[in-house]
Amino acid sequence: MTGPTGDVVIGAGRYTHCVDKSAYYNLKSFGLGAGLASLGKDACDYLLGRKLVCLGGVRCAIGTIVFIEPVGFDKPFPDDIDNDFCVNLLLFPHEVEQFGPGTGATDKLTNWHEVTSDGVQGTLILHDPKDMPTPKEPAADPTPYSVTYLFGAGPPTPYEPKDDGAERLLEEVKQDASGIKRIDIPVLHCEFEGSRIFLVCSAIAPFLDLATGGPGAGACRAAIGWIPFLGDAICTVIETAVAIALAPLMLAAAAAAWAEAAIVDDLFVTGPVSRRVELGESVIVTGVWTWDGGHSGWNEFHATHTLQKVVLPTRTTAGFPADEARSFVERWCGLVSQVPPPTDQNGQPLTAMTPEQQDTHDRQARPENQWTLHPDVDGCRPRDDDPAQPHDMEPIR
Repeated sequence: MTGPTGDVVIGAGRYTHCVDKSAYYNLKSFGLGAGLASLGKDACDYLLGRKLVCLGGVRCAIGTIVFIEPVGFDKPFPDDIDNDFCVNLLLFPHEVEQFGPGTGATDKLTNWHEVTSDGVQGTLILHDPKDMPTPKEPAADPTPYSVTYLFGAGPPTPYEPKDDGAERLLEEVKQDASGIKRIDIPVLHCEFEGSRIFLVCSAIAPFLDLATGGPGAGACRAAIGWIPFLGDAICTVIETAVAIALAPLMLAAAAAAWAEAAIVDDLFVTGPVSRRVELGESVIVTGVWTWDGGHSGWNEFHATHTLQKVVLPTRTTAGFPADEARSFVERWCGLVSQVPPPTDQNGQPLTAMTPEQQDTHDRQARPENQWTLHPDVDGCRPRDDDPAQPHDMEPIR
């Protein structure tokens, strides 16, 4: 039997938001309009949402986990303030083997076009740089997120290059001499959010406000920022001086928040997710569909909300028919989209419910659906709506 199976893994981290592409802009630089404190505020605003452009709300995807990025993966300090846990999905119905060296051109963009034109789920990773804002690291061509696999020495395996440049070069020379090919496979990048950026920014926010004279641009710029050149110059000097004076306190607060995130996330946020996923598993995921401009610009799920194992249809031909694959995805993603979001400790949904989710929630709350063991054991039958029936009749147990 095909379809979702097992427990639903919840991505509890919901710390970021996305913006309309007209609201995107890159990080500010130090100057008349921004002192040190303003740069700190701007960095937090960027990391917690401004770098993410909304593409279409919460979406669903089905695929195979072909690479896992543990917390801190490929992020030296201070980049590891981003402590998300990530999985990379090869979208169904594609398989790793179809990108092997005997299948024709295997460069990154050729493989990306093969997936994006599949008529099934490829549009989830399709973007045109000309239609998006200029990202932090602009590039002329599309820069799809991809993972590198090694072909030619047994079954294809993920390639994790050495950290040291010289060692990596030697390793790749040996691979080339052995006929092993490194091929980039396009994936849907799914981020389960950690709390470190949010906690650190929350911890230093009072100090940044103090340096600027209040929330936002601050009281100084509100009072004299209108004076050409001189107003901004004075405010930049003042806020920078105050920020430097407050630096020891800010660093202490940031360090405490940094350490707290490591403990809390491993116990309650990203840790529970990381311990329940494995390479090669087929899953169905939901998340906020965004374009991330924090690097060279690509589509991803950020934040990822749920993950559940799924049994995929068995391929019986050389290629999976697109119409059958599309029907499978539409069926299960359609049903998953009706599931109400998880709730917080107060019983409130973590995200706003759609009309379909609200209908499911209301149906689940009916007395006849509140059984625990079995409907025939501790369930009840709803009272008949016939006006002739007494309204004080107890439900039949």
